Amino acid sequence: MKRTMPSLAPIVCLSLFLAGLSGCGLILGGGSRQTIQLQASPAGTMVSTTPPTGDFTAPTTLDLARKTDYTLRFEKEGYTSESMQIESHVRGGYVVADVLLTGLVGVIVDAATGGWSKLTPESASVTLTKVAMRPGPDSITVGLRMQRAGDGTRVEVRSSEPGVVVEVSPAGAR
Repeated sequence: MKRTMPSLAPIVCLSLFLAGLSGCGLILGGGSRQTIQLQASPAGTMVSTTPPTGDFTAPTTLDLARKTDYTLRFEKEGYTSESMQIESHVRGGYVVADVLLTGLVGVIVDAATGGWSKLTPESASVTLTKVAMRPGPDSITVGLRMQRAGDGTRVEVRSSEPGVVVEVSPAGAR
């Protein structure tokens, strides 16, 4: 009895057909999502995205859709908040490769999934500024009383709260 080797032609043809359905951007460009590395100071800074993808604590890694622009917001109590943009850009080389190698199917797939796109920047490091916060009253009343005497003018400064420093100088002496 003679054994014959199965032909590899159908397997090769099927592989090429499926690759054509994916598009060059999805195959070569890393898919429809991209990882963005985030660092923030101070530690424990909260990060949110617009459009919403979740709430995160820096340092973290975000897994974002390539075809969308994002605004990242960094917040921590006692610090000023910061925002930054992550922008989606079409990579022209993948568009040309799709047209030449995969035809209309690959063009449609990569255009729909964002396989042509790249997010920039790919990483970010943000430092928040500490807000000077001192406990105290909502308002302080300061009173001035001037007394003229033979040896000059005396100014008395009174405050409704202790620790208030007021500088008084003659007009034009700055």
